[in-house]
Amino acid sequence: MMLSNRTIPQLRHYIECCYAVFVIVVLTQGPVIKIWRTAELYTSVPITPTHQMTYLLIQLPALLILANRVSLPHKFNRPTSVLSLFLFWLMLSTVWTHLSRYTMIDSTTLAITAFVGVYLAKSFSNRQIIISTCIATHLCVLISYAGIKRNWSESIDPEGNWMGIYFNRNSLAPVVMVGILTLSILVLEVVRSRSGSYRFASMALLADLFLLDSYVFIKTGSVTSLLAAVWFVFVWFAWTVIRNQRLRQKINSQVLQKLIYPIWLAGSILICWIGFSFAQPMMKLFGKNDFFSGRGAIWHFNWTGFLERPLIGWGWMAAWSTPEFLKRDLWWTVGGANWSHNGYLEILLGGGLVAGLLFVLYVVWSGYVKLDQVCELKYGQWSYSMAAFVLVSATQESFFIGNHFLWALLIACLTTSSISDERHLSTNAQPRI
Repeated sequence: MMLSNRTIPQLRHYIECCYAVFVIVVLTQGPVIKIWRTAELYTSVPITPTHQMTYLLIQLPALLILANRVSLPHKFNRPTSVLSLFLFWLMLSTVWTHLSRYTMIDSTTLAITAFVGVYLAKSFSNRQIIISTCIATHLCVLISYAGIKRNWSESIDPEGNWMGIYFNRNSLAPVVMVGILTLSILVLEVVRSRSGSYRFASMALLADLFLLDSYVFIKTGSVTSLLAAVWFVFVWFAWTVIRNQRLRQKINSQVLQKLIYPIWLAGSILICWIGFSFAQPMMKLFGKNDFFSGRGAIWHFNWTGFLERPLIGWGWMAAWSTPEFLKRDLWWTVGGANWSHNGYLEILLGGGLVAGLLFVLYVVWSGYVKLDQVCELKYGQWSYSMAAFVLVSATQESFFIGNHFLWALLIACLTTSSISDERHLSTNAQPRI
């Protein structure tokens, strides 16, 4: 049977959506680490290059599709050019780390995963990215849950916290929380649709998954994603109100750009500062003594290291492998640490003020450029909400690293979409959540 001219593109797009799910699953890192874990136990050969090659092979098709789909450099806007400059600077940091293999590999993987994020934005609508992310994270949650119930090795830490296939509770928790958030968006969609043959079945399935996610997250004993999730919800509803006012033509583009966006940035910074300032006493109300899980000493050590090389840094991800960095004062307070446990300190430590300023410029400028899409595209709130989730989460862990799904999602959310079929065709459209 011959396929019609219309069926072939649909089939190709369906296959590409499946590929997007697969990429996100792999970039959660747990599956790759689990696959090669046994080999790591039975060989004296370093297994890390095998990890990196696995990530590269999985992400390579996305880069090839992006190169074919986007005419470089004409279709990349200026914020993406700033991102490219940021990535180039971190790759250049190889020079002042004596061509260190750590900087060479890690800066390259950072760039690759960033452009996978660009690929997602240029290839899928907000709704498709939400669904793909939801499916991917739940596949990981279900595999982890099955592994825990079957007593897989290293699925539960010595304190009884669940880790699943991630070997760290703070690596499983963000996957579960992103699953909860994307699932909640789909629940809103099903609730809002008042018809459909499978509406009740869909509600039952989503409710079951939500309960499973919540249970797994509680069992991880991790709080790294908790404040980030609260901020996600706040951003979602705040920009829902702004979108609705925009659709009712009570707010124009000039007001959005010159008043609301600057106020939003300033308010976000203030609220985040207040939130983390009072996080410690708040957690004591829930019986936890240390919200930051002992990271304070590591952050102090990183900050003093940054002050020693404030302009260009130590080279991307190279400081923790540099003897001069590790032999500084108070080195005994960070024994066993291999990274900053803070994405922003990692950027400052690796690329200095130059990298920090380029990153801030990229985030702020990208958010400004995406204003219209946030207010006009279906589920436009997703862009700011998910970006906010990653940015807040990065205060607790080094999620701004290559081969990580949160880094790819951040770039996808900040990149202007090429998909326009979800754009509201009328400014009088009914305001929606």
